Amino acid sequence: MAESNKRKETSGDDRDRSAPKRSKGGSHGKWQTPHQKAKRAYSHGNGKIEPGDVGIWATCAKGQERRARGELQSMFEECAERFYGIKAAPGVDENEDSDDDIETSIKKELETLGNKEGKLHIFRAVRLDMPCLLFFKTELPVDPADFVHRICEEIITKPNIRRMRYINRLTPMSCIGKATERGLEEVGRAVLAKHFQLSGEETRGDDTQSSSSYAIRPSIRNHNTLRRDAVIKQTAMLVADSHKVDLTNPDKVIIVELFQSVCGMSVVGSDWEKLKRFNLAELYPSASRTQQGAGFKAEAEAVPAMPESVTTDETSHPPATAAERAFPESE
Repeated sequence: MAESNKRKETSGDDRDRSAPKRSKGGSHGKWQTPHQKAKRAYSHGNGKIEPGDVGIWATCAKGQERRARGELQSMFEECAERFYGIKAAPGVDENEDSDDDIETSIKKELETLGNKEGKLHIFRAVRLDMPCLLFFKTELPVDPADFVHRICEEIITKPNIRRMRYINRLTPMSCIGKATERGLEEVGRAVLAKHFQLSGEETRGDDTQSSSSYAIRPSIRNHNTLRRDAVIKQTAMLVADSHKVDLTNPDKVIIVELFQSVCGMSVVGSDWEKLKRFNLAELYPSASRTQQGAGFKAEAEAVPAMPESVTTDETSHPPATAAERAFPESE
């Protein structure tokens, strides 16, 4: 018996000595420069959407999430400078190898220290384990609803300024909370108060008191707690009776998005349908028809404008198909 116990102890000791030690960090034991540490914190510290966030949802072509994320980051930065006169710091490429050699990391660190313009990270991509779906957190002074609306208007008036190859629909979120009844109410009150008189609220005499009509457009992805009808009913109960529902030609549209454990909301204008529900892939052909008039040719025959963000090796890929065909929304 003693000899048997001895053999067991010896065998266990051997296993402990031969087993590889578990890594205590994500750098595989390598020394990291401040640039690498900041990059890792940026990539992994913003890996989920949380209550209080503000941002923009985007759908893209299936299998092109990486290209779509870089393409959208570039467009957002350019549009922010053009619309608001602000220069956003380049976003961190989460798909880039995080284990750069020391020489490359030091070079990037010096470039970061040499940036004296005080650029801010206004747009931060969030990785989602979901095909065809992207999310970018935004910071002030960017207002998601105004920002997306201006992007879509620019496509109509200046369709050749850039053409996205992989991005389809953009959906602004003015406020995000928990995907619960209480969370939806809190988000609704925060967002709707700027556009409508709320139920039980005294008349304030400002523009929100006008009896504008509205429609509620919910979208639910990977969420099975709150149902579509319940979301519509609860949102409508927050709006005062002086505002009437008009599903055909509303003055304002209330967009509600539920994804897993979070919900978001925004209010857009009456031209939301005219702007193809902010679907960029559909706006480009529409813009071409507007410019060419009666002489418009089929989209397949038209020569697409080359996007600024598309590199030479990407031109061989076909244009993005509608994201709804690859990843339908529940409406």
